[in-house]
Amino acid sequence: MSTTVQPKWKLVANLGDVNPIEHGGLFVFTDTTGVYPPEAELLVPPDDDGGKAWTTYRFLLARCTLTDGVLSDNKHHPLHCAWFATTPAKMLERPQDGKGLANVASFCGIPQDELERMLCSEDAIELATAYRAIGDYHGFENLDDYPLTLSKKEVKARYRQAKYKCS
Repeated sequence: MSTTVQPKWKLVANLGDVNPIEHGGLFVFTDTTGVYPPEAELLVPPDDDGGKAWTTYRFLLARCTLTDGVLSDNKHHPLHCAWFATTPAKMLERPQDGKGLANVASFCGIPQDELERMLCSEDAIELATAYRAIGDYHGFENLDDYPLTLSKKEVKARYRQAKYKCS
């Protein structure tokens, strides 16, 4: 019989507003067992047009590698670029896909080499900041295919729990 270690998530930062229910939050979690990579959870409040639903995206903060100019999120195939990155050969082959991480960096005002460094960092907060830039550019649906849609009552119940409070 195998035993699977379950993650024990610890909130290390809220990179969003001090009042995330009203203005949004980006919660960064690490696994205290050391088995699982960090994760982030983005809370998006309703639009100002009177919307009544909050959206929560939860996504893995995969640490990337940069090998021979290839930014990869696949530790088994480090020469296969991440879906949000590209290589000069791929840009020639599929120019319609854009310039990969260069487009994200330009959109977010972060130098590409800094964004690459952040994606390769062991620091969960730097990873979260980099993945937020990717989500801002490509849409967070590309980081979480099945976000939660919550009512105000559900949001208050969820985000008032101790696990969403920095200690």
